Amino acid sequence: MADKLLLTGEVLHQKWLAFADIVGVPEDERLALSEGWLSRYKDQNGLKQTKCHGEAGSTAADTVNLNSMPPDQGLSNSTHSGFKGKKNQLTYLFVANADGSKKLAPFVIGKAYKPCAFQKKTGSQLGFYYRNNTKAWMTATLYQEWLLDWDTKLQHERWKVLLLQDNFSGHIVPDTLMNIHIENFKPNLTTHIQPNDQGIIRCFKAHYRAKFIQWAIDLYKSGTTPSLIYDIDQLEAMRLVDEAWREMDTSTIWNCWRKAGILPDYQSNIPPIQPSLPISSLIHSISDSPCHDDPVLQAEKLVQSALDDLESSGVLQHTNRMNITELLNPAAESHNIFDATDMDIYNAVMDAQRAREPSAILGTSDNDDEEPVEPAPTRKEALQAALLLQKYTKGLDDPCARKVESVLSTFGQMTCTKESRSMRESKITSYFTRKV
Repeated sequence: MADKLLLTGEVLHQKWLAFADIVGVPEDERLALSEGWLSRYKDQNGLKQTKCHGEAGSTAADTVNLNSMPPDQGLSNSTHSGFKGKKNQLTYLFVANADGSKKLAPFVIGKAYKPCAFQKKTGSQLGFYYRNNTKAWMTATLYQEWLLDWDTKLQHERWKVLLLQDNFSGHIVPDTLMNIHIENFKPNLTTHIQPNDQGIIRCFKAHYRAKFIQWAIDLYKSGTTPSLIYDIDQLEAMRLVDEAWREMDTSTIWNCWRKAGILPDYQSNIPPIQPSLPISSLIHSISDSPCHDDPVLQAEKLVQSALDDLESSGVLQHTNRMNITELLNPAAESHNIFDATDMDIYNAVMDAQRAREPSAILGTSDNDDEEPVEPAPTRKEALQAALLLQKYTKGLDDPCARKVESVLSTFGQMTCTKESRSMRESKITSYFTRKV
């Protein structure tokens, strides 16, 4: 266990009794907690005797907590007139291989089954691997479901991987894995040899924060009230995260793996695949800057540039400006699941049980903290907006404008095709009224 507690049968017995007391199970209705019960419990939850080894590997996984905190200390540390921060918090699991050529789509854990921002759709319908519980925690059940799903895909692709991960107690490995071999980092070495801890996560967070700040700037320039420019819903935030993860290039991931010092010698001379730099990384760039060869510093520089733009707009006061460390590692994202009490765990389980069934059956939002979201634009409104953008870009002599025109044209064709497919065939008799 992460807190170095030896998990034995007696510990499980005592913990069961503690939860029985919380729930109020009568003495005459309690389980006998025999050796047979203990054996079945261990089988159901994947508990077994394990031993950690210090091997190098090809794939690393790590979880990250994210929220949409504004970069303004005046808004983050106090109640601001007219400002209501979002309470939503998401947990992300990221996986990437050593040379950066393979990045899995993030595993997202939120609090609601169908948040208001999803417009009554599920996460999978929107293109996400999304699960939920009332605390947005990574649990053993969710972890095993995700791992078995990935293992099935690897079997179809005829790929085998070695997955390196931290020793979080929820990372209980199923016995039925065929194409994934898993090794845990030792507790006292995780922050030193975990590739994600060597800069991958910090670089990703920098990309995300830069995009979030730019989002706020765009809203302000479009006429949105300053108190609302940081008001981003869960779906919008998840789209920004996807963009930030896609911008994590191969050289960044490769360098962080090398920095961890766990790769075999035969891989040390393999040059990383050179990525195409995103346009945003070329803005405010200085070739002779000390951060020119450091992808993490480059990403942090994007955040600094976005903060400069926000400050120059007059929305952010210099005295309230957050530094990089505060912005990339806020206290709100440092929640440790191991600090949860038995009552916290009990409340989380009961809340999830009460919320899951009605929301799954009715397709409604099960998160009371959310405010109503504006209805999504219709196809007609989306096409009109696309045509308006095309008219604007035609007057620009810029390669980027030509790419936008191409994307908008494809979007228009796709939208029209979907609309025609959604039409229902009508009969000629439908246009006549029956004589009585």
